[in-house]
Amino acid sequence: MTNAVKRLDKTTKLPDATISKIKQVTAKVTWLVLTESWCGDAAQSMPVMQKFAEQSSNINVKVILRDENLELMNHFLYNNTLSIPRLIAFNEDTQEVIGDWGPRPSKLTKIVENFKAKNGSLTPEFKQELQVWYNKDKGNTIIEDLTQLLALK
Repeated sequence: MTNAVKRLDKTTKLPDATISKIKQVTAKVTWLVLTESWCGDAAQSMPVMQKFAEQSSNINVKVILRDENLELMNHFLYNNTLSIPRLIAFNEDTQEVIGDWGPRPSKLTKIVENFKAKNGSLTPEFKQELQVWYNKDKGNTIIEDLTQLLALK
């Protein structure tokens, strides 16, 4: 666990309303997360995913490496790219995929897509801006996004 992940694990707090929604999950669900250890977006989102799982025995988070599971990753490309992390939610009883999330919070995804459309690719300066965005957001958008994923049981 990197220092950033440890810090986020300690500082991320789920709102009471979110905890209440998590506790209402009755179906056994696995959140299968495709990622890699070097992924900055995963470092921001994984602690939040774990906080969700800590609140319900019905949510099981499993992490697998993208580069060792390309066949699966190819089924969950984001804009035809291997962007990670990718969370794939499936019902454990039916094995049905009930939703997916990633590679980053919804609000940040729009910012990144707009930047890429205008500039072609992400610059080192823009990547620093992403980290500033994450620090200001404090995981709130990830919490909102994952809470919406709960409703897909």
